[in-house]
Order: sequence, then structure tokens, then C-alpha cells
Amino acid sequence: MTIGYGGKKPSDFFSELEELNPDVIVDVRENPNKAYLGCYTKAHFEKRLGQYIWIEELGNKTRSLPPKLVNEEKGMKKLQNLCHDENTVVLLCAEKDEKRCHRLYVKEKMINILNHQV
Repeated sequence: MTIGYGGKKPSDFFSELEELNPDVIVDVRENPNKAYLGCYTKAHFEKRLGQYIWIEELGNKTRSLPPKLVNEEKGMKKLQNLCHDENTVVLLCAEKDEKRCHRLYVKEKMINILNHQV
């Protein structure tokens, strides 16, 4: 699953995130320290969300689609290590619309990797 906070009130975003009931929240932003609102920074997420992880390598360097990830191979391996058993993994980014965000690319690529595992 994925979620974006863009254009949402913090209370709405955190309620929506809670409804997803994630085991792991994976931040795929290139720089999570410069969020417009302080409640969306890496430091705030680390304090508020015990299951939060930032995978720097999955950040989109170009801010466009198709994305150019910081280090796609390394980032996908890290993500793959989190996607096991019945874990609910939620990819987090700023863009509200998944279809306009690189997190959809990351999600689809990970699904493809997991479907090809023996």
C-alpha cells in the first residue's frame, strides 16, 4: 500500500495512516528533513511512528516520472527485506496522488520482485 500527505491536514493524514494498520512505514522521499509542515519530517515520524523507516536510496532525484532513484538496486533490496511473512508495508511520500508519484513505481517493482521469488 502507499500513502501521501500532500494537501491533507495532519489529523486526516494520521487517521488515514492508522486505518491502513501498517507493520512498517517506509518513507521513500529523497529528503524527509525538509517537509513543508514539521509534522511530516523524518524526526517527527521517528518520534510518532514506531514502525517508521526511511530508505534514502528509494528517493526520486528528478521529481518526475519515470523516476530516477538515488540507488534503485540497493533500495529495492532493503525494501525486499521488509516485505516478508504477512507484513503490511506502506510506502510514504509527499504526493497525494499515487499515480503521480514515484512510490507507485517502487510498489509495482516490489510486487514484481516478490511474485518472482521461489
